[in-house]
Amino acid sequence: MKRVTTLTFLNYFVSGALTLLIPLLLLAKNVNVAEIGIVISAMPLVFLFARLFFAAIADNVGWSHIFLLANWPATAISTFIYYLANSVPGFAAGKIVEGLRESSYWAVNRTAIFNLSPNHPEREATRINGVIWLATAAGSAAAGAGIAYVGFSSTLGLLTLVSAAVGIPAALLWKTGKIHSNAMRQSVRGFFATLNPNGKSREFWVVSAALMFYSFATYPLITLLLPIFMSDQLGYSYITIGVWLMVYYLLAALVTFFTLKLQLDLKRTAIQSAVGLVAAVFLASSGFLFPVLLCALAFVRGLSIAYFEHSVARVAKKSKNVSVDIGWLHVPMRLAEFSSVLASGFFVQAFGYAPVFIATGGCFVVFSTITMRIIKSKYD
Repeated sequence: MKRVTTLTFLNYFVSGALTLLIPLLLLAKNVNVAEIGIVISAMPLVFLFARLFFAAIADNVGWSHIFLLANWPATAISTFIYYLANSVPGFAAGKIVEGLRESSYWAVNRTAIFNLSPNHPEREATRINGVIWLATAAGSAAAGAGIAYVGFSSTLGLLTLVSAAVGIPAALLWKTGKIHSNAMRQSVRGFFATLNPNGKSREFWVVSAALMFYSFATYPLITLLLPIFMSDQLGYSYITIGVWLMVYYLLAALVTFFTLKLQLDLKRTAIQSAVGLVAAVFLASSGFLFPVLLCALAFVRGLSIAYFEHSVARVAKKSKNVSVDIGWLHVPMRLAEFSSVLASGFFVQAFGYAPVFIATGGCFVVFSTITMRIIKSKYD
């Protein structure tokens, strides 16, 4: 698990930096919010299809190969494309390749965790999310400082060099994943049979729907709306935005780590739902209280990720084709990411930030409620 953790940290240091840097760079180039939403929405759309493809490969030849053959090259190439990009189509191309990077990582991440930590996979998957947020915090802070002191171009150049370092743990993982030898898996027909979504239980698709609401609640907020809101509405400097995004992810990570062993019960669900909804409702008019509400959102993000991972593990960890099944679970979630980012830009242009922020809070309450019922039924 140490190699997976190292790979995760390097991946999401780069990802955290790009999450902050790309929207601000486009804003600096006078690209409007709607067009920025179009650029960012390219990544989850690619993710939707590429993840299933990589997952099928992983279930047929072993999960560790994906880290070296797909994740590492796509990480380096995507940052290099951003370094060269001078137009909206250029940045969209970078998001497409970044989508390949993200999909190759998530296609096998939980498969690796279930394989390497069979006794407590839900807890380990939750811990890895904490590592992701720590890395994202570091990446956000580094990007904010880089933009402020050396500019966008130099910061992207340095990120390209960091991306090359991903190849080290990726290469070390090469022989870790099990290589399947089942004769059925050696044929093209077997490969496509692995992708068949038929036969999934009702509970499987209920979990899938819950993940979709989690995406509506978090993805457009972090990848598009909050960085632009801080710059456009609050007048924060680039380094200030980087610092506050760092605080958001750092707090989410710490809450994740400190609540790993706490029970998932009705009281916890009510607390995270109430705090998340109130913070979202007042976010657009928060003014000088914005940092307080941002920290509240970080708190509920860290508190709620265990619900996400327990739900996923419950319906997928015993599957024969675990990578593909987790991929199918996330299909509605990826559609939600694509549509919510695309729509959010246009909604903000037309109606302002408040309706979109409030909608994210409502979706978080729905996610918390559904996953609590799923988890509670496990112990009935």
